[in-house]
Amino acid sequence: MSRWRIGITIAVALLSISALGRTQERGDGDWGRGPGRGPGFDMGSRMLAMLESDRVKAELNLTDQQVARLHQIALEGEKGSVKARAELQVRGLELRELLRADQPEREAVMKKVQEITELRGQMMRQHVESLLAAKTVLTPEQQQKFRSLRAGRAGRMGRRGPGFGSGSRPSQPAEPPQPPSQ
Repeated sequence: MSRWRIGITIAVALLSISALGRTQERGDGDWGRGPGRGPGFDMGSRMLAMLESDRVKAELNLTDQQVARLHQIALEGEKGSVKARAELQVRGLELRELLRADQPEREAVMKKVQEITELRGQMMRQHVESLLAAKTVLTPEQQQKFRSLRAGRAGRMGRRGPGFGSGSRPSQPAEPPQPPSQ
């Protein structure tokens, strides 16, 4: 491989690691927002928060057994996510150190990249397993209500800024209220 290609490969890898580090420092580097949200699967903490809401439990008409099982699924998912994120950060640091060498060992770098790729795949599988487990607890009607609740919540969050919900905002501000006519 030419020196030029090696240089480009190293530059791309360094930029990737730098971006990975920055997103992890902000807390969103684990794909934190689920499969369409940038791989991340922090579903456990969101589900736990929803299960604390009496309104959500009432709207979904959840039984005590369903709440307990969903809580267990969410907690296990969150624990797995925390462990996987920590391991991903460690592997990212290791890759960064490998790439700091004047003559990085290609084989070692590529092996570390493969480890990181496998960890991300593991995180996605864990997320999907949690989703599938939660779906077995809810009836089809409850699943539909849950989707509606999430869609409404995402829409409200979208007005708060990018990264939440759809991220869309009205193109023009609402018209100010008109003074009462006399």
